[in-house]
Amino acid sequence: MTLKATCPECGMSGDMAAFVTQGEHNQALAAALEMPALLSSRIVRYLGLFRPKSRALASAKSARLLGELKDVITSEVIERKGITRQAPLKVWVMALDQLLERPPSNLPLTGHGYLYEVVASCADRHAGEVERQREEQARNGFQKSSVKQPANRAAVATLRERSTDDVLAEHERLAQRKAHVTQQRPPQHDKAAEKANAPKRLSDLLKGAASQGEQP
Repeated sequence: MTLKATCPECGMSGDMAAFVTQGEHNQALAAALEMPALLSSRIVRYLGLFRPKSRALASAKSARLLGELKDVITSEVIERKGITRQAPLKVWVMALDQLLERPPSNLPLTGHGYLYEVVASCADRHAGEVERQREEQARNGFQKSSVKQPANRAAVATLRERSTDDVLAEHERLAQRKAHVTQQRPPQHDKAAEKANAPKRLSDLLKGAASQGEQP
């Protein structure tokens, strides 16, 4: 006995199993489209490891496997045996390439456990490479600062020597300026001589004239 169904969009009637299968195909396609483009071809080959020898991989199983992968890949972490590791896209590329190059002998696969173990191993190697690069950058930065340090000290010493020379030169310029000002200063007049040679007051002149008149 078969169950009939009708498409609400086009009105086509057919076996309900066909509509269910088509829906499963659509779900698998939607999950595949949400995968990063860098992983798409690798994941298609990876799904082939789940296909039984006698038949094709069911659409429902493909949709389920793709959905599980999408959630883990987008989280960018992988947790195995209670340890959480960072798993960026680069790690997934490394893991899929390694798995496809050396697939396990007990095929077909029944879950993602084998892949997750490979991803965890690649994540550890990736973390080690990142740490080595960080240490190398820090070491190179320390060496650069050590090389520049004597030059800085020499520059400071030169600056100090120049400052001393500048001070001495400034003292010499001040002394020359003082001598020049002294030479240009007008000579000081003797106030007593000026007072003696200054014009006499009117009273003194009258007294002098009277004295001259009294003389015979």
